[in-house]
Amino acid sequence: MRALRLVVPWGLLACAHAPPPDVPPPTSPARYFPLAVGNKWSYRATGAGEAAVEEVEILGVQDGQYRDSRGRLFWVSQDGLRDQSRVLLRAPVEAGRTWTVRLGPDAVEHWRIVSVGQPCSAPAGRFSDCIQVESRTAAAGGAELLNRITFAAEVGIVQIRTALVRGSRETPQTELVLTAYQVAPPRPRPSS
Repeated sequence: MRALRLVVPWGLLACAHAPPPDVPPPTSPARYFPLAVGNKWSYRATGAGEAAVEEVEILGVQDGQYRDSRGRLFWVSQDGLRDQSRVLLRAPVEAGRTWTVRLGPDAVEHWRIVSVGQPCSAPAGRFSDCIQVESRTAAAGGAELLNRITFAAEVGIVQIRTALVRGSRETPQTELVLTAYQVAPPRPRPSS
């Protein structure tokens, strides 16, 4: 019986694995917005009673900044996932994390990671590891513009919803929902 007790722990240790070297750490914003030339996303965009299809593709990279088909730049820095104007997803990715972005003298965005590791779905599929962030910006007449972004691990942006908030009332404005995507597998991390 004593030999059996010794075998079980060794057997469990033999089954333990380090995470694969090609997957970014769970708290890295890079996991939630894969940046590689050729990555493509297709969205259904709705707002103001109209609907359209929006196609986004990463067309090139220079100095670590990825340019998409809309002319926007994205990169991951020590701060997190960035575009030309702001940090979109603060590192490390943790529920409750907050940050502020000053876009101009009268424009300040207040960001917060609402949830981490939750499932989400869209016409493109169901995803088990998603995060939701939101930003709030003061709007005219004492209202706020609320922007909610849902990211799925190793997929990218699954949904963006905007609403005008007055008191406790939210009035939906626009929605972008992922309908299809094609992303390259994550790149290997440098070994330490």
